[in-house]
Amino acid sequence: MNIIGHQKIIKLLNRSIEKDAVNHSYLFTGPESVGKFALAFDFAQKLSGSKEKINPDIEIVAPEISEEKGVIKKKDIKIERIKELQHWASLSAQGARKVAIIDDADRLTQAAQNSLLKILEEPGDNVVMILAAQNEKKILPTIISRCQKIRLNPLSDAKIAEAIPAGIADKNDIIFWSLGRPGIAVKMLSDKSELELRKESAKELADLFSENAADRFSLAENMSKDVSKAVEKIKFWIVVLRSSLYSGVGGVEISDQKKFSLIEKMSESLALLRETNTNARLILENLFLEF
Repeated sequence: MNIIGHQKIIKLLNRSIEKDAVNHSYLFTGPESVGKFALAFDFAQKLSGSKEKINPDIEIVAPEISEEKGVIKKKDIKIERIKELQHWASLSAQGARKVAIIDDADRLTQAAQNSLLKILEEPGDNVVMILAAQNEKKILPTIISRCQKIRLNPLSDAKIAEAIPAGIADKNDIIFWSLGRPGIAVKMLSDKSELELRKESAKELADLFSENAADRFSLAENMSKDVSKAVEKIKFWIVVLRSSLYSGVGGVEISDQKKFSLIEKMSESLALLRETNTNARLILENLFLEF
């Protein structure tokens, strides 16, 4: 797997394998799309001793996606999935080691975390657990204390630029929208619609300031049908507002005080959409009342 950036961390992990000093558990933290899963999977392949796509010694646990009444959301990882993982961990490794990756580990329920703790307290000799999470505050301190914590930070614009092939017309736009996160840059390079989606979202934000209440509430209704996409769109809007606030780029002609206020309100709305069962349409309608 081709990993963009994070070379110091890669060297650290490689050295742990070479010196036979691999920990039983790791916690990779950092923003979304910064490369946590890519790094975890690359490390897992090296630990297991196999680069095969189908590898019985690597188990991946991740949230399921649910759709109910037209609303799409990521589900929490429940205790039943961790019990399955515990059984898998008890089986003999076919290669050098067995490695489990728990992606979005901050979506583990309390019961699932307590179950995971039992695995971490009594790890098998050849079993390595890798947790990848954005918000470590949602993970039990007792779990964190048993993991070697590795923080992945956004990359510099120069590092992102190195990963963009020569001759790409939208290079500067890709660098801007990637926010130093290689996963986002790769997504935009492989799918042109991803960059267009961000540009359209920026225009939609600008238009919101001149729309009437009926149009805003209609948008709230449409966005509430897919919470995951609504979350992404609001994150795009925050990027535009912050850029406009700190560098004057973004095309949003409102006062700095208003920008600060909207960023705060959008952040609150994101937390509600991600972490609660509050009606998505109501959250979005309340947000749009701030425009």
